[in-house]
Amino acid sequence: MAPEPVETNLTFKQWAADWLSRRRAKEISIVGYELAIRLHLNPRWGNQRLRTIKRAQVEAWVQEMEANERIANSTAEGHWKVFKMVLKDALQNGKITANPTYEVDGPYVGESTSYVFTPDECWAIYDEFPERYRVIPMLGFACGTRQAEAFGVCTDVIDSDRRLLTIRRQVLKTKETNYVPLLIDRLKTSPRLSTKEAPMAPYLLEALEEHMERYPPQATETILWEHKKKVDDCKEGMARALFWTRQKNLLSRSYFNDFLWKPTLLELGIKDAEGNLPTFHDLRHTFISTCLQNGIPEHTVAAWVGDSVEELRRTYSHLLSDHADTHGAVAAGLTARPQPSRIGIAA
Repeated sequence: MAPEPVETNLTFKQWAADWLSRRRAKEISIVGYELAIRLHLNPRWGNQRLRTIKRAQVEAWVQEMEANERIANSTAEGHWKVFKMVLKDALQNGKITANPTYEVDGPYVGESTSYVFTPDECWAIYDEFPERYRVIPMLGFACGTRQAEAFGVCTDVIDSDRRLLTIRRQVLKTKETNYVPLLIDRLKTSPRLSTKEAPMAPYLLEALEEHMERYPPQATETILWEHKKKVDDCKEGMARALFWTRQKNLLSRSYFNDFLWKPTLLELGIKDAEGNLPTFHDLRHTFISTCLQNGIPEHTVAAWVGDSVEELRRTYSHLLSDHADTHGAVAAGLTARPQPSRIGIAA
């Protein structure tokens, strides 16, 4: 059977739209793909016919991204990954006869670093934060929650007797939710994990109880999300959410970051070594780093924060290496040759 003829006039923009329509990834990934294509790839490649894209052009584009100081290395890497996926899919579907990205090195991406807050900084953020929202950063540094997970804490996940916080919801504001903040019964990581439990320090439990007295939780609909189903196709439930804006809306990332988080850090003068503001995710990094540095087993920390042990090891290998230095002498002593028994030997 003869192969289908290559469509000589098919443009990158046309195939990228076709490729995007067939993705079955997490919503946040789809949003990232769409943004990369619409804002970055289509302006550069959109009107070019797929079959005319040459390796030399691709290599030149990579160099352009590396030289552009307005594009962060990690952003350039994201554009590159989407570009490669689109062209690989075009090759696999017979739209091109060769992949121009083959054996081309993508943009250089240096080692990413995260900021570790000191205890004084964590408590300074708590004291400085607007009272209505001040418990939210505490959930980050005391339980290692992600930002959207902290927004989604409800009354039914706080176990005061066992001092446990069950993390099972998040607040999403995406294209899928029509850009309206919605409470969704789904963790941010992946469908493989439906809930996770983290211990609550007494100070966190006290702060949550005080918050609920001053700002009574409000009933709201929650989407009972099911894997591979769209939000509109899922059943709905009810929950009493802890955090609301003064306008009675659930929190969104943009509002929180622009009007609460960044102003607080600027007021306190908290910046990283390069003068950048740390992110909310750095609170989670602080929690994980603190736990590992103080000898809490990695599998325990992984269960608390909803990561696999392998993910934890990849990200925090430097801290686990520190453990090797700290506990190496103890481990060596456990396997040392026993001293000869002196029982029965004459003095």
